[in-house]
Amino acid sequence: MERRTIENRHTCSIEETRTSQAEAAALPRHEKAWRYLLALRLASDRHPSTRKHLKSTYQIQKENERLVQCFPFYIVHPLSRLRAYADMATFVVMNLHLMLLPFAFSFLTFLPNTSTLNRIESYDLELCFLLAGEFLLKFCTGYVDQDAFEIVLDPKRIVWRRLRPLRLLYDLALFMPYILLLEVFRAWILDAGAEVCLAFVSLLYISNIGRFHDSNRYFQVIPRTLGVPEGRKRIIQIIMNTVYVLHWTTCLGYIIPLILKAHPSAVSSDQQHLLEVLRMMEEHTPTYRNISALRTVTDPFVRRRLTDIQTNASTSYRYFRSMMMTLRLGLASCERTDLEQHFMYQWTMWLVMFLGWIWFNYVPVVLCRALDSPEMANDQYDRFLSNLHAYSLNKRLSPQLERSLRENFATRFRARFFDESMIMGLFPRNLRSSIKMETCRHLVTSVDLFKNLPYSILADIVDCLQLEVYLEGDVIIAAGSYGDSMYFLASGTVAVYAMHGRELGHLSDGAYFGEISLIKRNQQRTANVVALEPCEIYRLPHEDFQSVIQPHTYLLNRIRKQAEQRLSAMKRKKDKMYRKKLIEAFLQ
Repeated sequence: MERRTIENRHTCSIEETRTSQAEAAALPRHEKAWRYLLALRLASDRHPSTRKHLKSTYQIQKENERLVQCFPFYIVHPLSRLRAYADMATFVVMNLHLMLLPFAFSFLTFLPNTSTLNRIESYDLELCFLLAGEFLLKFCTGYVDQDAFEIVLDPKRIVWRRLRPLRLLYDLALFMPYILLLEVFRAWILDAGAEVCLAFVSLLYISNIGRFHDSNRYFQVIPRTLGVPEGRKRIIQIIMNTVYVLHWTTCLGYIIPLILKAHPSAVSSDQQHLLEVLRMMEEHTPTYRNISALRTVTDPFVRRRLTDIQTNASTSYRYFRSMMMTLRLGLASCERTDLEQHFMYQWTMWLVMFLGWIWFNYVPVVLCRALDSPEMANDQYDRFLSNLHAYSLNKRLSPQLERSLRENFATRFRARFFDESMIMGLFPRNLRSSIKMETCRHLVTSVDLFKNLPYSILADIVDCLQLEVYLEGDVIIAAGSYGDSMYFLASGTVAVYAMHGRELGHLSDGAYFGEISLIKRNQQRTANVVALEPCEIYRLPHEDFQSVIQPHTYLLNRIRKQAEQRLSAMKRKKDKMYRKKLIEAFLQ
């Protein structure tokens, strides 16, 4: 749903509201800044998922009142601007950290420039610090319980949810400063043997290779903010996940041969010469000694890597060459000479080949599903919007009208398309009536004229309700027109204007107006009702109500008597009414 801009935002002319706005504008700058910071933790329509859970400004206000009045000041709403900004920042920081980590241990381990290593360590530590801040922020952030359709803000429930043992360890492992072990890892390769190094690298790989799921979760807020369709979002995620897995596997495939050949207890001359070369590079010995020692290494697979390090080949060249090798393994198109002869490396690469075969066969399936999956609600929603765009082009509709059609559709379906007529047609009449009663009963029972009516009569009235969607600026009732329906405001906010243009007040979720039109059809409207935001309104026509109530003469007479008494009372006391009653008087 499109966000309102400053130009088309409603300017309230009610005296009390304008006074409070003037008082807020007169506050000192530090007070304004403090209020702005406090408002960041509150639910906001600027969060891309707000309209899925909170349909109107009124619901957002009630949710913020619940947050402020019932919970500590440090609790952050999951639909707040702070949470949206944190998700975007965490997505960038997490991916930078997870991409830098394997690259540093694989390609920068024997980098002779210690100042470069120090800068990389400092940079990654800053990223870990930011991720630790996100970890702590989670303990102060509520969550949406999808099963119970509830927004949980209770601190105890939040903490217990975050303290689940496996989840806690998984979250802690994300921002652990592994980069501090880079110097130790270099010493391990020379002294501790292949087992320790291989175990460390394998642990690092296993604990982080599945992190793309976390990255996808944080990524959700970005395409929703930009309005990217669901199908395109999934394609972007697949590409990002493929690059992530390929990056980690590339780094693993580069460092393993050096680890396996650098065992200090090995007796082969080839491994002893390898250790000699690595120690010379560690001690920054003259180049000709490195070359002479390098010639004694007979294994071509390892020798090529050592030659790159010794000749100071560019890191990007080594990285992309290893990536091409990994792609060939993953696509099962490599030759036997491409594999190093150590059995552990062969088993590792065969595993990479198997996983690569699975991944590269899984990607086309997911892409086909993303491009053509009519059974999914999100895809049907995007498909309908595409059809709507094609229809607008064919009919040469104006961009403003097309935008109104899209926003009306977005308000009606909330990003998930469904065929209501088909769904309702599957169930018998009693279940259809139960669905409507559960959805709209609270709207009908709040009307004074309908109080104490039998359940069966209320069910028949609810069956007559017709859903209508009004966009911002749409006129729901025009002053001077003759009423033929009653309106129930399910969600949204409307403004009430007198005939001369004076703004009388606002109505929000659960309000109703025009009930006298059910009894007196040609009652002239004395006020304008205009939508201030997208509104869902149920309309009860005069004819449908009469068809339901006429067989019950005693109820019809009682309702007519109540309506006439209320109308006459309002006409006598119109000058002494408070705003709410005054609005009701104008909207009969």
